[in-house]
Amino acid sequence: METITGLTRRERVILAHLALPLTLSEIAAALFVTRNTVKSQVRSIYLKLGVADRESALSAGRARGLVPEDVGGLDPRRQLFGVPAQTSTR
Repeated sequence: METITGLTRRERVILAHLALPLTLSEIAAALFVTRNTVKSQVRSIYLKLGVADRESALSAGRARGLVPEDVGGLDPRRQLFGVPAQTSTR
C-alpha cells in the first residue's frame, strides 16, 4: 500500500534510518531484515524520489516532510538500538 508521497510505510522507515550515520548492514540489523532487503528498498526509494544517492534522497524526503530536520541526536546509533546514552566522566 503506497501513500500520497509514493513511498510505502516501510520505505519511509528506511528513509528515516538513512538520515542516521549507519551503514545499510546496520540499518538491516536494527530492522531485523537482511542487507539485501534494505538495499532493495533503498533502490525503490531512490527511484520513487527521482534521486541517485543518499544525500539527495534525504533532501527530497525533507522537502516532502518525510524526514524531520532533527533526526538523530547526540548519539543516534545508541538511540536507534535502544541503548541509553552515556555521559562522559572525563
